[in-house]
Amino acid sequence: MKALNVHDKHEINTNLRKTLQQTELIPPLPETAQKILVLRNKPDANLEELVQLIEHDPALAAFVMKYARMAIFGYGERITSVTHAVSLVLGYTTALNVTLGVASSGSLKIPNYGPLGRVRLWSQALECAQLCRELSKCMAKKQFINSGLAYLGGLLHNFGYLLFAHFCPKEFVSLNEMVIQDPHQDIRVLEIQNFGITHDLIGLYLLKAWKLPEEVIMMAAKHHFPDCAGKHALYVKLVATANRLLQKGGIPDSCMHIETSSLLKDLGISESDADRELHKVLECQSELYELANGLMA
Repeated sequence: MKALNVHDKHEINTNLRKTLQQTELIPPLPETAQKILVLRNKPDANLEELVQLIEHDPALAAFVMKYARMAIFGYGERITSVTHAVSLVLGYTTALNVTLGVASSGSLKIPNYGPLGRVRLWSQALECAQLCRELSKCMAKKQFINSGLAYLGGLLHNFGYLLFAHFCPKEFVSLNEMVIQDPHQDIRVLEIQNFGITHDLIGLYLLKAWKLPEEVIMMAAKHHFPDCAGKHALYVKLVATANRLLQKGGIPDSCMHIETSSLLKDLGISESDADRELHKVLECQSELYELANGLMA
């Protein structure tokens, strides 16, 4: 597909950046997501409160039940209630984080299909979240990483695409088609060449507006730059590593000079542990895709 002309690119870049800087123009978290976030920040919150919130939203309840019945957990049809799904299989933290992610996307419209469509983005998000959580448990200094935040960051790190599609639907369709035509091109290069702005920057504004944890915001903002330093650099390296592993050894970020093995070493994760956890995620890839397919708008 031919690139947009310079005038269009400048106009899109300028208008979108102005919009992003006005927090009130960014779609707020849907009501259910707001309630889950309140629960997440409540020190004495309990499982029963979370179950009640999930059950109040039939689509969310169906998603949680289907998730908990995945073959990897070994319970299958024995899970007959949301309470079972949360207490026996997912656990409070994972259930809270995955429902927060799913509920959050409700206000953002995006095409269902294509390499950047809702189904593919969600299946990738679920894979990345699961791998981030399990890799965090393998780290030599795992006390420096909260596995729940690692999961949530993996789930939401590409949410910038959703906001781009919401604000610029025609341009998003064009980007989706560009990726179809040239799947091996660095997507950030396509974004910069055609729109002058990238999904990671858009994601930064979105998650900041939603007042999500700093660790999660940085995973969205910097996941293409695992050479970054600072307070939450380990979280950034973690999500970048998970993405690379899921790309079968590819480097879908802007740090070609850093080998994946070097990132694993920085995280204190052995290559054998990384391979083992990756294999587990890949084994349930088809089920995660079916979960994502159930989240179509």
